[in-house]
Amino acid sequence: MDKIVYTLEFDDDAANSRANDLLQKGWTLLHVGTKMIDTLNNGQAYYNTTYVVGANQEQYELFEIESSKESSLESLIKKLED
Repeated sequence: MDKIVYTLEFDDDAANSRANDLLQKGWTLLHVGTKMIDTLNNGQAYYNTTYVVGANQEQYELFEIESSKESSLESLIKKLED
């Protein structure tokens, strides 16, 4: 296994899909478990499945480039909407 230099944790409604996208790009699955994210009005705990994935240096650098492109596109769309 390559040295892990960056990790991400997903626990929202799209967590499974987001983790799978990165696993297909070669990231490493480090942990799957549950995480309490809320307490309901009746006092019952509400849990989501959480996924932790890790990237080596090369994967992390590609992730940073992709994230930067997405951020730039989102900024452009926001400016056009204003």
